[in-house]
Amino acid sequence: MEKDLQKAYLESLDFKTSSTGKNADTKLWVVASGKGGVGKTFVSSSLGITLSKLGHSVVIIDLDLSGANIHTSLGLAPSHLNVRHFFEGVKGLQELVIPTPHPRLSYVQGFWDSWTPTDFSYSQIQNLIPEMKKLRADYVIVDLGAGALEAHLDLFKAADEKFLITTPEPTSIEKTYRFIEAYMCHSLRENSTPDAYGNMISTLRNHRQRTLEKPFSFRSYLKEQTGINYDFFEALSSAPVRLIVNSARSQSNYDLGHSMKSVCNKYYDLGIDYLSSIDFDNAVWQSVRVREHVLLSQPFTPLAGQFLTTCKQLIDPEELRAVV
Repeated sequence: MEKDLQKAYLESLDFKTSSTGKNADTKLWVVASGKGGVGKTFVSSSLGITLSKLGHSVVIIDLDLSGANIHTSLGLAPSHLNVRHFFEGVKGLQELVIPTPHPRLSYVQGFWDSWTPTDFSYSQIQNLIPEMKKLRADYVIVDLGAGALEAHLDLFKAADEKFLITTPEPTSIEKTYRFIEAYMCHSLRENSTPDAYGNMISTLRNHRQRTLEKPFSFRSYLKEQTGINYDFFEALSSAPVRLIVNSARSQSNYDLGHSMKSVCNKYYDLGIDYLSSIDFDNAVWQSVRVREHVLLSQPFTPLAGQFLTTCKQLIDPEELRAVV
């Protein structure tokens, strides 16, 4: 049955079009987190389902090396086709796109048949990024593994929309700040001389340890330095990090995103976007047990409405063709 679905899917993709029938560029959305277990895969799959309900074609790519489970989140069995075949040069990325029973929603199976540690090289990531943008879909959503690995930061930087998922737990909040710091430094490294980059890292370390002689402004620091040829803050203003607080249970949890946004502004002069908070809902883990995504089994709940609002904030309302 899977092969029949795959064949029918490929035959239907004679040309790349948007939902309106016009040629369009694929938008790359990357979902990351500083810590595991914060619901990153749930958010990735929920964004994909919501966009597909709004009439857009979506491909979710599972790049969680620590445990690919987008297929489980969608209630599907593991496929014999997976992203390993792309990295080994056996298949093109488009050939690995697997349709789901849900209209306009497809996915690329992540690594699940590797029994040795797997990592991405710089060249592999640089080859993967343009191939993702060539996929015949309006949106490609990449579900990364946890942590600020080099490959994760490369993909995060290349994204049209960058989602960073946290929960109200202290360990998750701390790891989220560490991811933001790593992303800032990663983005600046290739646009700095080795000496300038080394001095910047040393200054940031002293700033954290509160050993600087005067108040520190990261924005002012970059403007004053020679050897750093990149306006990081201007670039981020056009494509900011989008923070999502998952599993919110109280008003203080809902306010957490505003607090984290304030902290980033105060300590890094960095503006991030607090996109939304997602309610804690017991139905989420229960849906995994019965292998049916909660947004499909319960499409009219407040939880579904939160993802609908989130997606509508990010896409042009004139493009919307359907009402969930």
